[in-house]
Amino acid sequence: MQSLNWTAFLLGLSILGLEFGFLAAYRAGWNISVGSLVANIALAIALIPVGIMIYKEAFEVSKIFGAVLCIAGLILINR
Repeated sequence: MQSLNWTAFLLGLSILGLEFGFLAAYRAGWNISVGSLVANIALAIALIPVGIMIYKEAFEVSKIFGAVLCIAGLILINR
């Protein structure tokens, strides 16, 4: 255990948090297919600023269009 890097511990906590979030959503009455779809789309949208600021990725017109479609899909799913 002492040879583990702090990132392994953080990854384990992240996975635990994701799974707990899915279980909480299902207990709250979300459908399995909708819950995972909303979580994955929201994660993709949340990672856009990380990619731009930390990894210096380009954010081109096609990516903007994809993000707009993702946001529109989230709005339509959650109606």
